[in-house]
Amino acid sequence: MEQEKVGAVPTVDAVLVILVTFVLVLFLGSLFYLVLGSGLALVLSELLILIIPLGYMLIKHVNIKRYVGLDVTPKLVMLGFASGALLLFVDIIVSVALTSIFGVSQAVEESNAIITDLSTSTEGLIAVVAALALAGVCEEFAFRGFLQSTLTRRYSFIPAVFASAFVFGLFHFDIQLVYILSALTAGLVLGYVYYRWNSYVVAAIAHSTVNLVVLVVLLFAG
Repeated sequence: MEQEKVGAVPTVDAVLVILVTFVLVLFLGSLFYLVLGSGLALVLSELLILIIPLGYMLIKHVNIKRYVGLDVTPKLVMLGFASGALLLFVDIIVSVALTSIFGVSQAVEESNAIITDLSTSTEGLIAVVAALALAGVCEEFAFRGFLQSTLTRRYSFIPAVFASAFVFGLFHFDIQLVYILSALTAGLVLGYVYYRWNSYVVAAIAHSTVNLVVLVVLLFAG
């Protein structure tokens, strides 16, 4: 009865949608970078992560608000910021541990260099802030609201959160594994937060908050 009211997303469909999203972000993101520059490429790549699963859900007439947990209340907003503080703490510990084991990640260094370079201009800084804020909005919709929700309905929380976190890690590919494992750990925390409060809003705010705090630290450290 609940699935009839909310709308069902078959597991195979969810996996294929995320796969298509990965391929399009990979190729169109590279095209955006070559044609439009890194600032707009960052923003448009994040929007792609949102648009594809959102488009699928609209086509299938899924009740998006109920499916992903889109209610906005002051309590959920505050929980989002509190969860962001927890995520930041975990991220720092995990990053230090992974760096000590695998060394400094070239992928992370290159990403930080792009962000720092872009932030030297007003237009670039606006693009960076927009992209990092959108990362929480778009990625949490795709990986928690869409993928994890679908897997939880078909299986249970544990396999769903690990699967969505694993895919989230792969989207942050790093041959040295640092970025992948760091993102995977963050995905587990965000997956638990999303499941605990049944709220996309809490997870999205937590994710965006951490991104923007890291940006501030990166700019001041530079």
